[in-house]
Amino acid sequence: MIISGHQPNYLPWLGYFHKMKSCDLFVILDDVLHSRGAITNKNKIKGPEGARLLSVPLAQKKVPIKDVTILNGSRWHNKHWNSLRTCYAKAPYWKDYQNLLLPIYDNPGEKLADFNLRLIKVISKILGISTPLVRSSEIPGITGSKGTKIINICKHFGADICLSGTGARDYNDEDEFARNHIRLVYQEFECPDYPQLWGGFIPNLSALDLIFNCGPGSQDFLPGQIIT
Repeated sequence: MIISGHQPNYLPWLGYFHKMKSCDLFVILDDVLHSRGAITNKNKIKGPEGARLLSVPLAQKKVPIKDVTILNGSRWHNKHWNSLRTCYAKAPYWKDYQNLLLPIYDNPGEKLADFNLRLIKVISKILGISTPLVRSSEIPGITGSKGTKIINICKHFGADICLSGTGARDYNDEDEFARNHIRLVYQEFECPDYPQLWGGFIPNLSALDLIFNCGPGSQDFLPGQIIT
Protein backbone atom coordinates (compact mmCIF):
# COMPACT_ATOMS: atom_id res chain seq x y z
CA MET A 1 0.00 0.00 0.00
CA ILE A 2 1.27 3.44 -0.98
CA ILE A 3 0.50 6.51 1.12
CA SER A 4 1.23 10.11 0.27
CA GLY A 5 -0.03 13.42 1.55
CA HIS A 6 0.24 17.17 1.74
CA GLN A 7 -1.21 20.19 3.47
CA PRO A 8 -4.60 21.34 2.07
CA ASN A 9 -3.25 24.01 -0.26
CA TYR A 10 -5.30 26.58 -2.16
CA LEU A 11 -5.89 25.68 -5.83
CA PRO A 12 -2.84 23.37 -5.88
CA TRP A 13 -0.44 22.92 -8.78
CA LEU A 14 -0.29 19.77 -10.90
CA GLY A 15 2.43 18.15 -8.82
CA TYR A 16 0.00 18.00 -5.90
CA PHE A 17 -2.47 15.95 -7.94
CA HIS A 18 0.30 13.84 -9.43
CA LYS A 19 1.13 12.66 -5.89
CA MET A 20 -2.54 12.04 -5.20
CA LYS A 21 -2.94 9.97 -8.38
CA SER A 22 0.19 7.94 -7.63
CA CYS A 23 -0.85 6.56 -4.23
CA ASP A 24 -3.53 4.36 -2.67
CA LEU A 25 -4.43 6.81 0.09
CA PHE A 26 -3.78 10.56 0.23
CA VAL A 27 -3.55 12.19 3.64
CA ILE A 28 -4.61 15.81 4.00
CA LEU A 29 -2.17 17.09 6.65
CA ASP A 30 -4.47 19.57 8.34
CA ASP A 31 -3.32 19.25 11.95
CA VAL A 32 0.21 20.53 11.39
CA LEU A 33 1.07 24.11 12.30
CA HIS A 34 0.44 26.72 9.64
CA SER A 35 3.93 28.00 8.96
CA ARG A 36 5.04 31.49 8.06
CA GLY A 37 5.47 31.83 4.34
CA ALA A 38 3.35 28.75 3.60
CA ILE A 39 1.42 28.63 0.32
CA THR A 40 -1.60 27.05 1.99
CA ASN A 41 -3.62 30.16 1.17
CA LYS A 42 -2.15 31.24 -2.15
CA ASN A 43 -1.36 30.15 -5.68
CA LYS A 44 -0.91 31.52 -9.18
CA ILE A 45 -3.10 31.55 -12.27
CA LYS A 46 -2.30 33.09 -15.67
CA GLY A 47 -3.66 36.34 -17.05
CA PRO A 48 -2.75 38.69 -19.88
CA GLU A 49 -0.01 40.19 -17.69
CA GLY A 50 1.49 36.75 -16.93
CA ALA A 51 1.35 34.88 -13.63
CA ARG A 52 -1.21 36.36 -11.23
CA LEU A 53 -1.12 35.59 -7.52
CA LEU A 54 -4.37 34.86 -5.69
CA SER A 55 -4.07 35.02 -1.90
CA VAL A 56 -6.81 34.24 0.61
CA PRO A 57 -6.64 36.74 3.51
CA LEU A 58 -6.33 35.08 6.91
CA ALA A 59 -7.63 36.22 10.27
CA GLN A 60 -5.12 34.05 12.15
CA LYS A 61 -2.03 32.12 11.12
CA LYS A 62 -0.07 30.63 14.03
CA VAL A 63 -2.43 27.72 14.66
CA PRO A 64 -2.90 24.23 13.18
CA ILE A 65 -4.05 24.49 9.57
CA LYS A 66 -7.47 23.04 10.42
CA ASP A 67 -8.07 26.01 12.73
CA VAL A 68 -6.92 28.78 10.38
CA THR A 69 -9.81 31.16 9.77
CA ILE A 70 -10.44 33.30 6.71
CA LEU A 71 -10.79 37.07 6.86
CA ASN A 72 -14.03 37.32 4.91
CA GLY A 73 -14.90 40.98 5.40
CA SER A 74 -12.91 42.09 2.36
CA ARG A 75 -15.10 40.13 -0.10
CA TRP A 76 -11.89 38.54 -1.38
CA HIS A 77 -13.82 35.58 -2.81
CA ASN A 78 -15.62 37.87 -5.25
CA LYS A 79 -12.27 39.31 -6.32
CA HIS A 80 -10.78 35.84 -6.80
CA TRP A 81 -13.78 34.71 -8.83
CA ASN A 82 -13.59 37.81 -10.99
CA SER A 83 -9.88 37.12 -11.55
CA LEU A 84 -10.62 33.54 -12.61
CA ARG A 85 -13.32 34.74 -14.98
CA THR A 86 -11.12 37.49 -16.42
CA CYS A 87 -8.23 35.10 -16.99
CA TYR A 88 -10.17 32.11 -18.31
CA ALA A 89 -13.50 33.25 -19.78
CA LYS A 90 -11.95 32.85 -23.25
CA ALA A 91 -10.42 29.47 -22.44
CA PRO A 92 -11.99 26.51 -24.29
CA TYR A 93 -13.42 24.86 -21.16
CA TRP A 94 -14.34 27.74 -18.86
CA LYS A 95 -18.07 27.22 -19.43
CA ASP A 96 -17.77 23.49 -18.77
CA TYR A 97 -16.39 23.86 -15.26
CA GLN A 98 -17.27 27.30 -13.93
CA ASN A 99 -20.49 26.09 -12.33
CA LEU A 100 -18.63 23.43 -10.33
CA LEU A 101 -16.50 26.12 -8.70
CA LEU A 102 -18.85 29.09 -8.38
CA PRO A 103 -20.91 27.69 -5.44
CA ILE A 104 -17.68 27.22 -3.45
CA TYR A 105 -16.64 30.83 -4.03
CA ASP A 106 -20.15 32.10 -3.30
CA ASN A 107 -19.99 30.44 0.13
CA PRO A 108 -16.34 30.00 1.18
CA GLY A 109 -17.12 29.48 4.87
CA GLU A 110 -14.83 30.37 7.75
CA LYS A 111 -12.10 27.70 7.79
CA LEU A 112 -9.35 27.76 5.17
CA ALA A 113 -8.82 23.98 5.24
CA ASP A 114 -12.52 23.26 4.62
CA PHE A 115 -12.65 25.75 1.74
CA ASN A 116 -9.46 24.42 0.14
CA LEU A 117 -10.55 20.82 0.49
CA ARG A 118 -13.82 21.50 -1.32
CA LEU A 119 -11.83 22.89 -4.24
CA ILE A 120 -9.31 20.03 -4.12
CA LYS A 121 -12.09 17.45 -4.37
CA VAL A 122 -13.63 19.17 -7.41
CA ILE A 123 -10.28 19.46 -9.18
CA SER A 124 -9.31 15.85 -8.44
CA LYS A 125 -12.63 14.63 -9.83
CA ILE A 126 -12.15 16.61 -13.05
CA LEU A 127 -8.66 15.10 -13.35
CA GLY A 128 -10.11 11.60 -13.01
CA ILE A 129 -8.43 10.88 -9.67
CA SER A 130 -10.29 8.45 -7.43
CA THR A 131 -7.72 8.11 -4.63
CA PRO A 132 -9.43 8.25 -1.21
CA LEU A 133 -8.64 11.27 0.97
CA VAL A 134 -8.38 11.31 4.76
CA ARG A 135 -7.69 14.25 7.04
CA SER A 136 -4.85 13.68 9.48
CA SER A 137 -6.85 15.42 12.21
CA GLU A 138 -9.38 12.60 11.99
CA ILE A 139 -6.86 9.75 12.40
CA PRO A 140 -6.84 8.71 16.07
CA GLY A 141 -3.68 8.32 18.13
CA ILE A 142 -1.15 9.79 15.69
CA THR A 143 1.83 11.43 17.39
CA GLY A 144 5.17 12.91 16.28
CA SER A 145 6.08 15.60 13.81
CA LYS A 146 7.41 15.79 10.26
CA GLY A 147 8.82 12.42 9.11
CA THR A 148 7.92 10.64 12.33
CA LYS A 149 4.30 11.69 11.98
CA ILE A 150 4.20 10.36 8.42
CA ILE A 151 5.71 7.06 9.57
CA ASN A 152 3.04 6.71 12.24
CA ILE A 153 0.32 7.44 9.70
CA CYS A 154 1.75 4.78 7.37
CA LYS A 155 1.85 2.25 10.23
CA HIS A 156 -1.73 3.10 11.22
CA PHE A 157 -2.99 2.17 7.74
CA GLY A 158 -0.53 -0.67 7.16
CA ALA A 159 1.26 1.09 4.30
CA ASP A 160 4.69 -0.17 3.27
CA ILE A 161 5.53 2.63 0.82
CA CYS A 162 5.53 6.38 1.42
CA LEU A 163 5.56 8.66 -1.62
CA SER A 164 7.17 11.90 -0.49
CA GLY A 165 7.67 15.26 -2.13
CA THR A 166 11.26 16.21 -2.82
CA GLY A 167 11.01 19.14 -0.40
CA ALA A 168 10.80 16.67 2.48
CA ARG A 169 14.36 15.45 1.88
CA ASP A 170 15.49 18.15 4.30
CA TYR A 171 13.76 16.56 7.26
CA ASN A 172 13.03 12.93 6.36
CA ASP A 173 15.17 10.51 8.36
CA GLU A 174 15.56 7.72 5.83
CA ASP A 175 17.02 5.40 8.46
CA GLU A 176 13.91 5.88 10.60
CA PHE A 177 11.69 4.90 7.67
CA ALA A 178 13.86 1.82 7.08
CA ARG A 179 13.72 0.80 10.76
CA ASN A 180 9.94 0.89 10.52
CA HIS A 181 9.95 -1.20 7.33
CA ILE A 182 8.54 1.62 5.19
CA ARG A 183 10.06 2.22 1.79
CA LEU A 184 10.57 5.92 1.14
CA VAL A 185 10.09 6.95 -2.51
CA TYR A 186 10.48 10.52 -3.75
CA GLN A 187 8.13 12.03 -6.27
CA GLU A 188 9.32 12.33 -9.86
CA PHE A 189 7.36 15.06 -11.59
CA GLU A 190 8.03 17.88 -13.98
CA CYS A 191 5.22 20.14 -15.11
CA PRO A 192 4.40 19.27 -18.75
CA ASP A 193 3.90 21.86 -21.46
CA TYR A 194 0.25 22.23 -22.46
CA PRO A 195 -1.78 24.82 -24.41
CA GLN A 196 -2.26 28.08 -22.52
CA LEU A 197 -3.78 31.46 -23.18
CA TRP A 198 -1.82 34.70 -22.94
CA GLY A 199 1.52 34.07 -24.61
CA GLY A 200 4.44 31.82 -23.74
CA PHE A 201 4.06 28.81 -21.47
CA ILE A 202 4.34 29.35 -17.70
CA PRO A 203 4.80 26.16 -15.64
CA ASN A 204 3.67 25.29 -12.11
CA LEU A 205 0.46 27.29 -12.02
CA SER A 206 -2.73 26.12 -10.33
CA ALA A 207 -4.13 22.95 -11.89
CA LEU A 208 -7.14 25.05 -12.91
CA ASP A 209 -5.00 26.57 -15.66
CA LEU A 210 -4.64 23.15 -17.29
CA ILE A 211 -8.29 22.27 -16.72
CA PHE A 212 -9.75 25.42 -18.28
CA ASN A 213 -7.42 25.12 -21.27
CA CYS A 214 -7.56 21.38 -21.89
CA GLY A 215 -10.77 20.10 -20.31
CA PRO A 216 -11.16 16.30 -20.29
CA GLY A 217 -7.81 16.07 -22.06
CA SER A 218 -6.16 17.34 -18.87
CA GLN A 219 -5.92 13.76 -17.65
CA ASP A 220 -3.51 12.96 -20.49
CA PHE A 221 -1.01 15.48 -19.10
CA LEU A 222 -1.02 13.90 -15.64
CA PRO A 223 0.19 10.30 -15.66
CA GLY A 224 0.71 8.76 -12.25
CA GLN A 225 4.11 7.68 -10.99
CA ILE A 226 4.57 3.93 -11.35
CA ILE A 227 6.03 2.49 -8.15
CA THR A 228 6.97 -1.17 -8.15
